[in-house]
Amino acid sequence: MTERTGNDSLEERIGSILSAQTPPDGWKDSLAELFQRYRDQQRLLDRLTHIADRFQAAERDRSQAYLTRYERKVRQLEKIVRISDQYQTMLHQLKERLEHASNYDALTGLPNRRYMTVRLEEAAAQAARRPEQTFAVMVADIDNFKAVNDGFGHAAGDRVLHAVARALELTLREYDLCARWGGEEFLLLFPSCARENVPAVAERLRRNVHEAPLVDDTPAPTISIGYTLHRPGENIDATLLRADEALYKAKAAGRNCCMGL
Repeated sequence: MTERTGNDSLEERIGSILSAQTPPDGWKDSLAELFQRYRDQQRLLDRLTHIADRFQAAERDRSQAYLTRYERKVRQLEKIVRISDQYQTMLHQLKERLEHASNYDALTGLPNRRYMTVRLEEAAAQAARRPEQTFAVMVADIDNFKAVNDGFGHAAGDRVLHAVARALELTLREYDLCARWGGEEFLLLFPSCARENVPAVAERLRRNVHEAPLVDDTPAPTISIGYTLHRPGENIDATLLRADEALYKAKAAGRNCCMGL
């Protein structure tokens, strides 16, 4: 049998062995060579498989690391979003508190002088456009309030202020406004109030305060009220000055009464 080399010669020899009626010479050597090649190929395949497994494991580990980092970033972003939402809520609440503090009196809960000034200017501007819709302004001052502070203490005086504020609010319509103007003085705005109704409204305010529940052992509070109507074309300062003059008349008349100009 002629000796050949290479894959083709081995395959031919194996083919001859398989087709022969009786095993030809050298068949064992050919089978041994075939077996050795099978083993070499198997080792190569095992090595390639091992390399592929290592590569897949490395890729799997790399992907897992990417996923872990991604999940960590997502959690960080979610935390930032939550912090941002809380921060925005806090800012909104702070803004509301600041707006409330800038417009309302902390002791009585009534609008303060700043807020009332804006509303008075708006009412005067509207009256300038529609003179038939004038408004009334009243200044109410607690009588003998210094005696309450001196005789019962400032804490009792604060409670009296709060009680008077609540009593004044009882008379208001939805669109009327009562503000703490300063100290023991209150300013009231009555839009679209007819001239003939103003004295009755002022008297009702005075009576509500005098009939308010007593605070501790302090005497029943009373107020003096000066009232006036805004006149077309005048500025708001002139209206307020006239209301103050009416209040002085009420004080001079003995207090616990209402006077208008």
